[in-house]
Amino acid sequence: MNHLQITDVQSTNLHLLQAIRLGIERDRVSTCCKFALDAELADYLRTQSLDQLMSFVANVGQTSLFPPRDDLLALLAAPAPLAAPLAAVRLPKALAAHARR
Repeated sequence: MNHLQITDVQSTNLHLLQAIRLGIERDRVSTCCKFALDAELADYLRTQSLDQLMSFVANVGQTSLFPPRDDLLALLAAPAPLAAPLAAVRLPKALAAHARR
């Protein structure tokens, strides 16, 4: 994948996986909370090299690993100063489920 052009979906998947992996290295607990990760997934992502992540992303292809929030349109349409409070009050389904554990 180094010499191939990647699509916007692949680029998004790769960037988010890299950001999550870096976050796990810096602050595991906070990153797990932000991205609704369990310990097993966090441990696995931490062991993956950049080449392994790139290979995975190339093979997943055009499948988005990170769908948008259910309320994304409402957040985008809200006045900008209200976006953060609204996002905090209405957690995405994955984060809400993770918070209930």
